[in-house]
Amino acid sequence: MAVDGIVSVLLDQLLSIVRQQVEPGIRLVMGVENEVSNLESNLQAVGAVLVDAEKRQLKEMEVRRWLDELKDVSYEIDDVLDEWSTAILKSNLENGVQTARSISKKKVCFSLLFPCCPSSQTSHVGYRLDIAHKIKSLNGRLDDIAIRRDRYNFSPSINAMNELERPRTTSIVDVSKILGRDKEEENLISKLLCATASGQERDLLIIPIVGMGGIGKTTLAQLVYNNNAVKAHFDKRIWVCVSDPFDEAKIVKTIIEQLTGQEPKLVDLEALLQRLIESISDKKFFLVLDDVWTYDYQRWEPLKQTLELYGGLGSRVLLTTRMKKVGIRMGEPDHLIELEKLSEEECWLLFSQAAFSRKDKKHEELKEIGRKIAAKCGGLPLAAKTVGSHMYFKTSTKEWQDVLDSELWDLEDADMNLFSPLLLSYYDLSPEVKRCFAYCAIFPKDALIDRDDLIHQWISQGIFDLKKNIMEKEVAALKCFENLAMRSFFQDFVSDVEWNTVRCKMHDIVHDFAQFLSRNESSISTNESIQDIYGRKTRHLNLMFQAETNDSLPLLKSRYLRTLVVSNIVAMRPYEFVHPTCLRTLNLSRCLIKELPENIDALIHLRYLNLSHNLELKELPSRIGNLCNLQTLRLLHCYSLERLPETVGKLIRLRNLFTFASYRLRWLPKGIGRLSSLGMINEFRVPNGGNEEAFKLGDLRKLTNLQQLYIRGLGDARDHVEEAKQAPVLENNKELLNLTLYFSSSRREIHEDVLEALKPHSNLESLRIAFYEGFTVSPSWLMSLTSLKRLVMLDSSCEVLPPLGRLPSLETLEILALERVEKVGAEFLGVEIDDGGHLSNSSSSSITLFPKLKKLRFERMDELREWVGITSSTPLRIMPRLNSLEFVSCISMEALPDFLPTIPLQNLIIQCSWTLEDCCEKETGKEWTKVSHIPNIQIEASLWGQQRG
Repeated sequence: MAVDGIVSVLLDQLLSIVRQQVEPGIRLVMGVENEVSNLESNLQAVGAVLVDAEKRQLKEMEVRRWLDELKDVSYEIDDVLDEWSTAILKSNLENGVQTARSISKKKVCFSLLFPCCPSSQTSHVGYRLDIAHKIKSLNGRLDDIAIRRDRYNFSPSINAMNELERPRTTSIVDVSKILGRDKEEENLISKLLCATASGQERDLLIIPIVGMGGIGKTTLAQLVYNNNAVKAHFDKRIWVCVSDPFDEAKIVKTIIEQLTGQEPKLVDLEALLQRLIESISDKKFFLVLDDVWTYDYQRWEPLKQTLELYGGLGSRVLLTTRMKKVGIRMGEPDHLIELEKLSEEECWLLFSQAAFSRKDKKHEELKEIGRKIAAKCGGLPLAAKTVGSHMYFKTSTKEWQDVLDSELWDLEDADMNLFSPLLLSYYDLSPEVKRCFAYCAIFPKDALIDRDDLIHQWISQGIFDLKKNIMEKEVAALKCFENLAMRSFFQDFVSDVEWNTVRCKMHDIVHDFAQFLSRNESSISTNESIQDIYGRKTRHLNLMFQAETNDSLPLLKSRYLRTLVVSNIVAMRPYEFVHPTCLRTLNLSRCLIKELPENIDALIHLRYLNLSHNLELKELPSRIGNLCNLQTLRLLHCYSLERLPETVGKLIRLRNLFTFASYRLRWLPKGIGRLSSLGMINEFRVPNGGNEEAFKLGDLRKLTNLQQLYIRGLGDARDHVEEAKQAPVLENNKELLNLTLYFSSSRREIHEDVLEALKPHSNLESLRIAFYEGFTVSPSWLMSLTSLKRLVMLDSSCEVLPPLGRLPSLETLEILALERVEKVGAEFLGVEIDDGGHLSNSSSSSITLFPKLKKLRFERMDELREWVGITSSTPLRIMPRLNSLEFVSCISMEALPDFLPTIPLQNLIIQCSWTLEDCCEKETGKEWTKVSHIPNIQIEASLWGQQRG
C-alpha cells in the first residue's frame, strides 16, 4: 500500500537525478545513454497514472500486483543509483577533488560509465559494465510494467495535491473535547468507587470496556482515570498500554516502575511478581490495562492472582479491548461495559467541532452537507474527529460535496469500512506526506515518538526532493509532521516550554491504518515470529523481543531491508546486521552491544545509525568513517564509550551528532572540524589545551552550519579564554539558533572572559547558560541578540540579574537556582532609577520593557525576597504581553512589584513558596491587591507547604 506516497516520490527523485545530474556532452559506453533516456520515459509514463492506480488497487487485485511490481523495481533502481553515487563520492573524497559543500546534495556523476573519467578507482571497465548491466536489466523490467499499464485504462493525473496552507494561529487543531459519554462515565465511576451492601470495600474488581476500534474506549478510560473523585479514592493509579503481544513481564515491569519511580533490573517473571507484591501490599490501587488483545488465560492468571491476593481492599482493574471474549475471559462479565456508537447528533457535534473551528461564516452554508458526511462516520468518534479535521482545510461547497460522494465510503471489507474516513484524509495528502505517514508503521503501538528523531528517520529514507539541501529537507519534514498533526494522524502531544511539539503518539486505529498501508513492507516481529519475515520483501523491520533475552539475533540476510530496529536483546553477534546492505536506517539502541564489526562500511546506503544506551560499547571501528552517506549518529548514554575514531572526520554528510550523557567521552577528534554539514552537536566537551588530537573550542569557527550547539566544561582553564579570543568562534555562524553554555567550576574572571569572547550571531533564538560564576550574566553583546526568544539561566552564582527588559524579541525567560540573588530591581527591566525610586532622566519613559515576554519563571531562588517596581511620572509599558508568571520553590519571596496590576496576566502559579502563598491569600494577603485581577491563580498545596509550621 502507500504506493502513491512511496513510488511517486521515488520517481521524482530518480527523474531529478536523470535530468539534472548527468553531465552533458559526455558519451556513455555500451549504449547506456539510450537506456537512461528510456528509463526517464518509462518513469514519466507510469508516474502519470499512480494516483488513479492506488485508488483502484483497493478493489482490483491485478492493479495491486502491478503496483507492487512497480514499487519493487523502483526501489532497486534507487539502490543502484545510490550505489553509483556513493562510489563516485568516495572516489572524489580519496582524490581530494570535491569539498563537503559541493557534495552536500546527492549527485550522480556518470563517470563510472565514462571512458574519459579520470577517477582512478571507479574507472575500471568491470565496475562500469556492472552498473551498466544493472541499469539495462532494471529498465527491461520497467519496460514490461509500462507496457502493461495500458491494459488497465488508468486516468492520468495532472499534478499532485496542492500544498496545505498552514493556519496562522496554531499548527495543531484542538479537537480534544469529549462528547457523548456522560452516562458511561458516570456508570464507570460508580463501579470504581462502589462498596458492598454492608458498606465494606469489596475485593479486587476487574471491569472490562468493550467496543470496536475508534469507538472511544481509551478516551473513556482516560476520563475516569483523571477524575478528581477517582484520584482521591485510590492510593495509587497505574496506566499500562498492553497492545499485542501480551507480554506479562513487560506489564509487571511497567506497573512496578510507575509505583516506585524506578525501572526494575529484573528479567525473570517470578522475581518481578515478588517485587510487585512489595510495591502493592495493602495499597488500594487503580490499574488500567489499555488495548488488551490476548485471551490466553494462563498468561493472565499469575498477574491476576498477585493483584487479588496482595492488593488493598477496594482495588480496581479497568481493561479496554476490542474483543468481547477477551473482556469476558479476563474480567467480570456482570460489570462489562460495552460502548455503543455515538448518536447522529453527537457525531455531528464532534465533527463540526473539528471542521468549523475557524469557519463560522461558512458554517451555515456547509451545514447540510456536513451533517450528511458526519452521518457516514457511523457513530465512531475517531472517524468524526479525523474527517472533521480533513474538512477543516476544504473551503468550497464542491469540495465538501466531492467528499460526500466519494466511493471510499462504500468499501465492503470490515477493516476497509473502519479505515474509510482515514483514507479520505490520506488521499488528500501530498506524496511526500503519504510516505512519511506510512513509515510510522515501524513504531509499536502506543509508542512515544520523538518528533526530531522521526524527522531524521524520514530524511534518511530519501523521502524528500533531491534538489533540496539538508536544511530545506528538514524544513519540508517539519511541515510534513505538522500536516499530519493538523489532520489528527498524531495525538497526545508533549510540548516544550515554548509550546513546540516535541513528542506525540498515534491512536491505535491510526496505527492499524499505517500498518494496513504498509502491510507488505513494514513488520513488527517478536523473537517468536522472526522466521515469518523470511521470503518476504519486508523493507522496514522492528524486532521487538519480549523482555530481555539472551537469544542471539537470527542472521538477517534480507537484501530488501531499508530499516532495521532491534530492541530488548542482550546477546548480539556484531556481524549479524551487516548483511542487509540496503539499510538506510539502523537502530540498535539498548542492545548491550560491546563492539561493531569492522566491515560496518558494507552498509554503503546508511544514513541513520542509533547506538544509544549500549552501556558496554567502548569504541567504534575506524572504518565507520567510510559511511560517507551517514547523516545522523546517535550515541546517547553510552557510558563506556571513551573515544571516537579520527575517521569520523570523513563523514562529510553528517548532520546530527548526539553524544549526550556518554560521560567517558571527554573529547571529540580533531577531524570533526572538517564536517561542514554539521547542524547539531548536542554535547561538546571542551578538552584540556594539551590534547592535540582533540577538537577544541576555537575549532568551532569552522562549523558555520551549526544550528544547535551544547558546550560543556567551559572556563575550566585559562586557555579557553585564549582560544575563544583568537577569532570569532560563533559570531560568524548565521545559522546558529540554539546555544547552551555549561561552565565548570573556576575563577569568576575566567568565566566572565570566556562568556564575553563567545559572542553569537544576532540570529540566535535560544540561549541557555548554566553554572556560571560571574557577578551577573551581562556580556557586552547581550543586547545585540535582537532575535532571542528564549533565555534560561540556571545554577549560577550571579548576585544581580542582568538588564533584560530591552531585548526586543524575548518571549520566554526562566531564572532557575540563582541562589545569591536577593532582589529583582529596576536593573532587571533595563532602566535606571534615582535614590527615590523614580525613573532617571537618562532612561526614556516612552519605551516598552520586555515588549514580547509571554512566560516568566523563577525557581529555586532561595534568597530572593522581593521584586521591586519603579515610580514614573509618565506611563511606562512593562511586559504588555505577559501571560504566565511562576514562582516555584522561592521560599523567601514576599513582595511583588507595584506595576503587576497593569500587566494582562492570565496565569499565576505559586508552588512551594510558603511566604508568598500567605502574601497572596485571597482578600487577606498583603499582596492580594496586586494579583486579584489575574483570572487563574494556582497555589499548589505541595508536600512542603503542608508541613510548614
